[in-house]
Amino acid sequence: MKFTSKFAAVLLLLVFMFSVVPSAATQPAQAAACYWAQFIADVTIPDGTNFAPGTAFKKTWRLKNIGTCAWNAGDVSLIFDSGEKMGAPASSALPTTVNPGQTVDITVDMVAPSAAGHYFGYYKFKSTQGGVFGIGSTANKSFWVEINVTSSSGTGYDFTSNAASATWSSGAGTLTFPGTDGSANGFALKLDKPKFENGIESAQAGLLFVPNNVNNGYIQASYPAFKVQSGDRFQATIGCEYGATSCYVAYRLDYQIGSNPVKTFWTFREKYEGMTYNANLDLSSLAGQDVKFILVISAYGSQVGDRALWGNPVIARAGGTVATNTPTVTVTGTLPTTVASKTPTPGPNACDRAQFIKDVTVADGTTFQPGTTFAKTWRIKNVGTCTWTNYSLMFDSGEKMGGPDSALIPTTVAPGQTVDITINLTAPANAGTYRGYWKLKSSTGVPFGIGSDGTKSFWVEIKVAGTPVTPSTPATPVTPGTPVTPATPIAGTSYDFVSNVCAATWYSGAGTLPCPGTDNDAKGFVLITNPSKLENGTTDSRSGLITFPQNINNGYIQGIYPSYKVKSGDKFRAVVNCESGATSCYVVFRLDYSVSGSSSIQTFWAFVERYEGQYYTADIDLTPLAGQDLKFILTVLSTGSATGDRALWVAPIIYNASSSGGSSTSASPTPTFTVSPTIQATISATATTPSPTFTVTVTVPAVTATSTPGTPTPPTPTITPDITITPIPPSATPTAP
Repeated sequence: MKFTSKFAAVLLLLVFMFSVVPSAATQPAQAAACYWAQFIADVTIPDGTNFAPGTAFKKTWRLKNIGTCAWNAGDVSLIFDSGEKMGAPASSALPTTVNPGQTVDITVDMVAPSAAGHYFGYYKFKSTQGGVFGIGSTANKSFWVEINVTSSSGTGYDFTSNAASATWSSGAGTLTFPGTDGSANGFALKLDKPKFENGIESAQAGLLFVPNNVNNGYIQASYPAFKVQSGDRFQATIGCEYGATSCYVAYRLDYQIGSNPVKTFWTFREKYEGMTYNANLDLSSLAGQDVKFILVISAYGSQVGDRALWGNPVIARAGGTVATNTPTVTVTGTLPTTVASKTPTPGPNACDRAQFIKDVTVADGTTFQPGTTFAKTWRIKNVGTCTWTNYSLMFDSGEKMGGPDSALIPTTVAPGQTVDITINLTAPANAGTYRGYWKLKSSTGVPFGIGSDGTKSFWVEIKVAGTPVTPSTPATPVTPGTPVTPATPIAGTSYDFVSNVCAATWYSGAGTLPCPGTDNDAKGFVLITNPSKLENGTTDSRSGLITFPQNINNGYIQGIYPSYKVKSGDKFRAVVNCESGATSCYVVFRLDYSVSGSSSIQTFWAFVERYEGQYYTADIDLTPLAGQDLKFILTVLSTGSATGDRALWVAPIIYNASSSGGSSTSASPTPTFTVSPTIQATISATATTPSPTFTVTVTVPAVTATSTPGTPTPPTPTITPDITITPIPPSATPTAP
């Protein structure tokens, strides 16, 4: 996961606005409830698919008409919006009329660019009657194609075509392949056109796995050794088979090197909910080694109905010959007899309007070497009637380039004033053309931008080419957003997550959350506790954080903290448990991190916690991360229903025996705002947001349980060394990559 005597006046206003905004701006949807799309699935080319330069491919999206107006083939067309066109046409007519409630598969012929790099192409729809429209709650977001282009070559590995060479087993013993459908011992079958739970029938072959018919049964396939090269990626579409409504399983990619113990590289929990997930895992950490990969499916409780699909599981090697789908156009759904009018999410406040004046620095198309840091400055004018007090700059979509998610403007911009907005950014590491879209946000959290109705973004656009440069580490300190004065710091504290809780940016599947939150907010919330009441009934005098996920099945919450430079000897310490009285609490605690300037998130440690009257004391050595500027992320995920999931972090800190107790951070670049003619201010940058389709590839260190004097010894943690965890996507509809 993105209007008749007045006509002449409006037309003149539009002409004026288009004369001062960047030339690529497009008209927003005029009636979002009428023209409105929903992204359903990438039928072909999952995000991050690798191609050799110049490779021709077909990209197919499945989209649904969730508006009230029909998309007539002679009226509505697919249009290229921004990014890399990849040889595609500027517009394409729809192949057929799509009525409200129906879905359509749209295929575009494309060609991978000639230069190595990471490329995005953004697309929307255009109606001659209703203007430009797209997906998202306001019907103005783009959907996209994302590919990687490298010059290396190879053939990769196809797990489906090599299934007969694997060794198959289940809890019942050795199995044969292909098996017999319905066997209680478990079985696997090759399916030429597997049909997933979202109703999509893939044109590529895949494997059906069914565990042996016992509680927590499993099935696995151990493949012959394969020499991994740097850049190799494991790719597959995963989901339950269509109609297997009671399916609830865990997917795993295990591996073994020589006679060493089997380790887990990645795992993913999947429940039948009408969606699929595209796995795209970087195997570079195994490069140069002969690796036996093992595909595993295990049941969650009863195995009955567990029919799990691996769609086209491959090791993709850039320049290889892994095939892509080439489906025919499909329209599905039945026109409802009564079409309810959908009311879009309210747009910007009528008094909040901005006008783009100029690019003060970094004109569109400026070329930088990979890794170059630069300052982008826009001049923006307040052309509304509201004064901008406690307003913010916010990242909207596209390429973030290491910038902040949002940043408070700690000064006032009155109507008629202009403001120079400067943010420090970093050119991406790969060659290509990149664009990042930005908006403003009111004090009540309502986004707005430029254009006559205040819905358009302004942007930065650069080209990356040449030899990478070594980026420098900014030294400007970050100003905390809403610091909480802690009690006397624990001796050895290098960083206190409680006292800096509102310097972090908090998210759930419902979007950005306030800090501190409101108890019982169904969107999820974070609260400070002092003292902290543990699930064993005792009270800890230290401050803690209650983190409650969004109140849906498999909800989550996470707080992304400002950048911190890890030192040798640093340890993450916290007591993790459920809050006293939260008897239905059943969650996963995670310590994630993101390298400053990067959009990828990795998991360093995870712990499964269920209310059982005990707690666990985490004492995690961070030395493997020493020397890096990292944004640490506290994450809590529900295991099923989120009701009652009050997860408590007591005294979460970074501890170092050599520390004197003061806070030590290395901060992100700090955006600055200059309001003409005389006002200047420095604002705080918040952390980067996770990508809706990101892949988490991590190695979790072994965790040693440590008991606290006078308290019960916690249970042995239920995680294993070297496990990789991929979070459950919060939504099937992408916002922006």
